Amino acid sequence: MSKKPVKKQTKSKNKEKLQEIAPSEPAQVIDLDEEAVAVGEEIPVELVEPAHQGLGMRLHAVNVRFPWLKVALLVLLAGSVAFGVEELLRHNVSQPIGMTTEVNVETNEPEEQTPVQPEKNNVGMSEEKPAEETPEVDEKPEVEPPAPEQPTTPVTPTVPQPSTGRKLVALTFDDGPSAAQTPRLLQILRDKNVKATFFVVGNMAQRSPDILRQEEAEGHEVASHTMTHANLNKLTVEGIKWETAAINGVFTDILGHGPSLTRPPYGNINNNVRAYVNQPLILWAVDPEDWRYRDAAIVRRNVVNNTFDGAIVLMHDIHATTVDAVAGIIDDLRAAGYEFMTVSELAAARGVVMQNGAAYGSFRP
Repeated sequence: MSKKPVKKQTKSKNKEKLQEIAPSEPAQVIDLDEEAVAVGEEIPVELVEPAHQGLGMRLHAVNVRFPWLKVALLVLLAGSVAFGVEELLRHNVSQPIGMTTEVNVETNEPEEQTPVQPEKNNVGMSEEKPAEETPEVDEKPEVEPPAPEQPTTPVTPTVPQPSTGRKLVALTFDDGPSAAQTPRLLQILRDKNVKATFFVVGNMAQRSPDILRQEEAEGHEVASHTMTHANLNKLTVEGIKWETAAINGVFTDILGHGPSLTRPPYGNINNNVRAYVNQPLILWAVDPEDWRYRDAAIVRRNVVNNTFDGAIVLMHDIHATTVDAVAGIIDDLRAAGYEFMTVSELAAARGVVMQNGAAYGSFRP
């Protein structure tokens, strides 16, 4: 059987199909985004947006439509990097990266020193064992004051005075005036015809100015125990000056004059205290520790057993038990031949001219 007739028949059939498929009308025009594209022509990618177009396709479309945009972005990025590098170099030109510089601002104004003023005075505390206090910075003055003379013993007269055979003693009372106890003590001293010395605290005197006036009016000696009973050894020079000036002001307001003697709290004295208090500093020889023993009998025994001719006796007129002991102390010492005087009277009786900055604990014959 021959194959050639089959091939002719196949070609004839294919030709008929192509004629059927061939368009009988002109090509249609499709309007896409206001641009005419003929059927059969290739449609630009940017005109066809798939229903689910991915990020890559979107970026590609933007790149095709705005080819200059990526150039602008690259220029902007390069400019930002260049600016950042310039700032980094400008701020770190004088120091290694990672290090910081500490800036110390100094002023030429001197630091002002403010005297420390305790909220509470240490009334009733031991003169030899002070209560706990807030530590204060003991700043040295810019110019050290000249060291004053520091006599270790009371100044004696040039010509020795002959002994008169008198036994003398000075009773002193600290930390008042006390509104509750001092008036009772003044009554006892008045009844016994005894003169004493009161070392008053300035802020206590401000509370009871009438008692301070009464003490002086009845012939007693009134003197300074500082304004706030501060530990002068722990104060700055300005603090010492303030304590002294403040109580001088209180005395002047109440009595019309300042004090002439000072008893430093706790008996603490240093060069600055000697120089800036600028008064005779009165200590003591007999301490019955009436702040510790709140028993009139013990206080009385401690004073009588330890008193000697020329002694200065320390007591506190803020304790009721001390005031209770005073009458018996006077009776016992008087029976032993003692005469009672103020501190200044005792010094004068022994021919001692007290000096500013010098400390005195007794005036022996």
